[in-house]
Amino acid sequence: MSQTTISDNWSLQDVSHLLSEGIDARGIGQFIVVDKAANSHDYKDVPQAVIAIEALFDLLTDIVLRDEIRVDEAFIDAWAEADGPLVVAVQQGIVKSFRFLGQPQELVSPRNEFVERMCVTASLKKRHEENVAEWERNKTTPDRYLSQALWGGAGMLARALVYQTSYTPHPVRKRLFQESGIALQNNGAMVRLNQTIKEKRASIYSVRSDKDNLLSLQVRLPPLPVKIIQESRSPNDLIKVALQFRGEYTELRGWLAEYQESLDGGEFVDIQKYQRILRSISQYVDSRVGIVDSNAPSFTVGIDILKFAFKGNPINTLKNQYGVRSVINKLVTTRSGDKELEKFLGFFGHRSSAVGLKVLDHFATS
Repeated sequence: MSQTTISDNWSLQDVSHLLSEGIDARGIGQFIVVDKAANSHDYKDVPQAVIAIEALFDLLTDIVLRDEIRVDEAFIDAWAEADGPLVVAVQQGIVKSFRFLGQPQELVSPRNEFVERMCVTASLKKRHEENVAEWERNKTTPDRYLSQALWGGAGMLARALVYQTSYTPHPVRKRLFQESGIALQNNGAMVRLNQTIKEKRASIYSVRSDKDNLLSLQVRLPPLPVKIIQESRSPNDLIKVALQFRGEYTELRGWLAEYQESLDGGEFVDIQKYQRILRSISQYVDSRVGIVDSNAPSFTVGIDILKFAFKGNPINTLKNQYGVRSVINKLVTTRSGDKELEKFLGFFGHRSSAVGLKVLDHFATS
């Protein structure tokens, strides 16, 4: 059992540049926006810093919760400098290059299928066909950005499918997959865990915002990057701290691997076992923030020096104090990340700059 994922060299390139060169205040990236009703697509400008930071947060999470992160060996020169900020993850065997094109014929059919699924508008299909035709003529593409997102993304989806491995896409590709309605293969356990954590963190913020409307604009970061930023004093610390956190989350990595194995095997009884744990966590969080039946009885429990009062199921509450439930609950109740994002921007001298404010706005509304 292994929690392995494929990552984009494009992501690692953006992360490496961010950590080594800092935030480019003038850098502009783009998300591809699909309008199915108009049968068209467009490009939404966003600060390049937003894209790079999203890629960094995905990488930090994968470093902690994945056993191995594989990247296509054909393109690692984009980020794998001998003294680069990611070299420590390579040296510790977490990030590894892999020869995906050892069986290129197996990738052609699924790649073409994913291309077809992503061309959900006439404009996307037409533009992609122009890219293909021009590539066949002179090895260039008139819309390089779309080619990198759509054609390149389809290739990575094909790799994940053929090698039966999960995939953590570059933020631009991830947005296009979401716009196209494409579900990532073999990402079930992580997706379900992240969904539970995100939903329960949102419920906590919702309860708080009922008391203070200003909290509705609160930044909401993934919990592991929040914890890693808390323990870091500079950009150089981020990857090192993430690697140090791996020991603390060994049990959760093992649980995710077992959960994924049950999903892959399709055994209903086994799958239900893991889903019951996620439901147990959900119910426990609801009881802590008061989202329970107002008529439910209250209990007071003492365990050594630990004492707490709650409404709901006392047995479920006790279960959530130990093991993997406890680990996940600590992620759910991690700070929202507003102060940590300000601290992170301060690493690069952009705590109160124009681009810094745009980054804060993005993570407050995404």
